Amino acid sequence: MDYEKMTKKELIAEMENLQGTILDLQARLEKSKTGDGRKSQVLALLRSHSSISILEIAETLKVSAKNVSSQLTYLRSDGFQIFTDPKGRKVLVETKTKETPETEETEETEETEETEEMVDIEETEQDR
Repeated sequence: MDYEKMTKKELIAEMENLQGTILDLQARLEKSKTGDGRKSQVLALLRSHSSISILEIAETLKVSAKNVSSQLTYLRSDGFQIFTDPKGRKVLVETKTKETPETEETEETEETEETEEMVDIEETEQDR
């Protein structure tokens, strides 16, 4: 958009439109944080059952089996390990991973690596 050519009224309308968009995006973000989305509901069902079929999930959530399959795909792409047992039921396997908090040591290591790379580049340039 060329804001320089817009009238004051047009600029105000555009600003209000953008503010509305921002508020909508903030509301969506907040909703995704609370875990009220369909993906979170499917995940909760997987966690509460040792194994569960797609149809059982669909009936519980009152959605289509295709929607449940899509949510399972999204969960897998988020890193959740969801397998199908011999009876065709879905099983969530959660492994505990030890998360290492980022510390000053990590930052120092990154700086050291960058410095070493710079020295390597300088030595290569001096060899020419």
